[in-house]
Amino acid sequence: MRKVLSLFLPICLVLAVPATAASGLYFGVDLGVAMAENVESTRINMGIPTNCDQWLGRATLNDGTSVPLPLEQCQPRELPASPNSFDLDAGWLFGVNAGYAFGNWRLEAEWFHRRHSGEHLPLVVPGDSKQVEFTERSEEIDEMRGNNLFANLHYDVGGLDSAKLTPFVGVGLGLMRTEMDYRGVSIRNSDPQALLSLGRNPNAAGLTSRADEKMKDNLFGFQFIAGLDYALSERRALTVKFRYANVFDDFGDHDNEWKPLRDHESTVAPGGAPVRYGINAEDLGFWTLSVGLKFFAN
Repeated sequence: MRKVLSLFLPICLVLAVPATAASGLYFGVDLGVAMAENVESTRINMGIPTNCDQWLGRATLNDGTSVPLPLEQCQPRELPASPNSFDLDAGWLFGVNAGYAFGNWRLEAEWFHRRHSGEHLPLVVPGDSKQVEFTERSEEIDEMRGNNLFANLHYDVGGLDSAKLTPFVGVGLGLMRTEMDYRGVSIRNSDPQALLSLGRNPNAAGLTSRADEKMKDNLFGFQFIAGLDYALSERRALTVKFRYANVFDDFGDHDNEWKPLRDHESTVAPGGAPVRYGINAEDLGFWTLSVGLKFFAN
């Protein structure tokens, strides 16, 4: 992507002579493909240990300790975490835009939607003492979507032999509403003796914790655009557009309950406060290639 921009942008800039494109109000539509960078996602768990879970029946550990432990002896803590890198599939993009052209410059408002299917990965957290409890621990980004609203500034470049062709470059700032369908599963060893040997309540054997949530965050972002207009008439143009976009901040959604937690509601005691988890995600950049039509009002 960087190589494409480094080659394309200088060519456009050296052709900076008056353009032949129409002026005034215009609107357009775009349809294309979107490619996302690998999303690095980390699940953040604020948990209370299994031996504090009041939903589980009473048991005695090998050292003689009776569990569940009294809740006053249990403090919520942030569990160890490790990122997963999700390779999202190529997706599609649809967008609309409206703007005003004056000379070589155009001011534009643009909205576009993109979506990608995701990936299912094992979750391995090095150094987490709970890792050995599970026969399966995995997570998935099933789908990622974005609704993006940008204000763009474009510069139309003339100078080609054909009066019908007008290259352009642009930059934009905007709001990026990012959503991901997140799922996770943690299934404990079904052998009670195996949990006893780890110092855990054997009544937790075989129990499952599941995450299933539509994560969302509103993020400010930027984009760089390069493209080419081909005039079909005085008021219509065919547009090919390449863009790279990214966000200024990382994605975060931290107010989600387990469905279920150890095969019961997301608490450690009946009527207790919910146990929650969150997702942090980095590397949300993407690039798109689209084809569209542009219509000038006059």
